[in-house]
Amino acid sequence: MDFEQYWQLIGGNVNFSDRKTAAQKAWSLCTPEKQQAIIEWLQIHGRYPGRNPYFFILDFQIKRRQTLSFKDYYARYGTTEERDGWKRQFLPNEQRTIYVKN
Repeated sequence: MDFEQYWQLIGGNVNFSDRKTAAQKAWSLCTPEKQQAIIEWLQIHGRYPGRNPYFFILDFQIKRRQTLSFKDYYARYGTTEERDGWKRQFLPNEQRTIYVKN
């Protein structure tokens, strides 16, 4: 992911221009998954101009996705209907169904 896209999305302004180099270094140390999650968060929620862009990267936490196998889901709920925020997902490459909760 491109750091400049991040900088533009977060609204990096003159108040934090001295933090741009540090933010760019922190960005380069992030996994691609974390970079993508940050970009997606900013695209959904919009600019965050009052937040230090460096600390935004350091503090950002990726929501962990929970999964259950079809068998475990059925054992827990006694049904295949989606409940409690769980969503059924078919994995075509593996030809199996799992349940996912964000």
